[in-house]
Amino acid sequence: MSGDFNPGLFGGAMRSVPNNTSCECALLGSVLMQSKKTMEAVEEILRPEHFYDRLNGVIYEKALMIYNEGRTVDPFTIIRHFEHPDLDLWGEVDPKVYISKLAAAYVSDRLAYDYAREIRETAMRRDLMALCQQTSDACCKPEDQKAEEILEGHEAALMHLASGNTETQPNVTFHEALCTAVTKAKEAVARGSALAGLSWGYKSLDRLTNGLVGGNMYVLGARPAMGKTSLGLGIGLRIASNGARVLFWSGEMTADQLGARGGAAKSGLNLRSVFSGRRWDVPEEAMTGEQPPLEDWQWAALNRACDAAYHLALETDTRGGLSVAMLRSRARRMKRSKKGLDAIVLDYVQLMRGSPRVRGRLRYEEMTEISNELKVLAKELDVPVIVLAQLNRESEKRENKRPQMQDLRDTGALEQDADVIGLIHREHYYLKKEASSGELTRRDRESPEQFSLRCQEFNDRLDKARGRGDVHIVKNRHGPEGRCRMLFDDETTWFRDESEDPRSPAWGRELASA
Repeated sequence: MSGDFNPGLFGGAMRSVPNNTSCECALLGSVLMQSKKTMEAVEEILRPEHFYDRLNGVIYEKALMIYNEGRTVDPFTIIRHFEHPDLDLWGEVDPKVYISKLAAAYVSDRLAYDYAREIRETAMRRDLMALCQQTSDACCKPEDQKAEEILEGHEAALMHLASGNTETQPNVTFHEALCTAVTKAKEAVARGSALAGLSWGYKSLDRLTNGLVGGNMYVLGARPAMGKTSLGLGIGLRIASNGARVLFWSGEMTADQLGARGGAAKSGLNLRSVFSGRRWDVPEEAMTGEQPPLEDWQWAALNRACDAAYHLALETDTRGGLSVAMLRSRARRMKRSKKGLDAIVLDYVQLMRGSPRVRGRLRYEEMTEISNELKVLAKELDVPVIVLAQLNRESEKRENKRPQMQDLRDTGALEQDADVIGLIHREHYYLKKEASSGELTRRDRESPEQFSLRCQEFNDRLDKARGRGDVHIVKNRHGPEGRCRMLFDDETTWFRDESEDPRSPAWGRELASA
């Protein structure tokens, strides 16, 4: 970015461009005279583009190449790369004379690291000035972009700049790593939990994944109508019921629609009843007109759900076309607040949009950027990020409709970035579709006995699958893969563990009243 810098900033005021060519020349002299020690000290933090003087950057680039080939860098090994100098680069400067001056300007290798940091610091300042100028220019052309888009682009570029300019994270000895792991295990025991992090609120998921760990990205994938939102909201509400603070984003539902889903589960009412205020539990044959209004006891159940929700620290964000930059701003603000932030649930990732830098490119590239930035956000805030994703249609083309990890292939780098991938499947949904399609009653060279047996076997499968669902853990970086057996209530559209009492609190344990 620094190469495109224009010093005319904010109304054309001329400002001096941050640079320190003296440091650049002294450092290059040290590279030429003491290449091994100097390069060992600076190669991790200094890149050719950090140099203000383009010529110095090219010389450093050649020195890096020679060093990485295992050879010694000195005036004689580097000068041969400039025997036929590029006139646009060198102009009237004699390469031999310039290299000699650099060698004479060298400093001790003990100072090389400090000089490298100074060069890097001035490069970052130049990039920041260039970014501010670009933002200023965009603000002066309101017809081109909305203020929100300018802000989003600025923050995305700033994040990209920060990720490229942070110094290398120091190595950690294996002893330190193991001791840290043991300490965390003791902390888990002390807080009365066998999990490494937060509970999902579902024992079967906890058992396979050892809980939700900060810094990890968890992907729950499914085809439409499998219950992505139901399970995601269930996880969010159950985490919040344990006293944690959750940010839940939905790209396809309004806040009151999410509230209705949670309210239906909590009160045990049909979801349509919560939306309409009328009873949908009355048999059709008993109906004499419109659906009757809810009874007093049903309104009371909904009011109790509202009272219980008062104590939950779950906040919903329903902005359309959310970008990671927009999510990051809100999540950071929540994390810095007194209440903090413990988990993020996103429903669903394909409804998010990439930064202005990748919009208009292939969707795969945009999704890859979104996936990478969500993983970075999880690590930055040290919270688990639970990402709901829609699978492609490949599973519906197979005879066995159970989803597979390859069905995530259209979601950029999500498959690679995820620490844990769970795929939601409800066989009952597909069996009902098959029954209603007429395929079941179609006879092809079958005897009456064979037809009857096939129908009976199908009905047995249908009964066995009714009210059930599975989450197949197909990727788990920190544990085994396996199948989590769940119950699914069609009336309230709610998931429970297979071993869970259907009459137990839908959101998990009750929080004490404030």
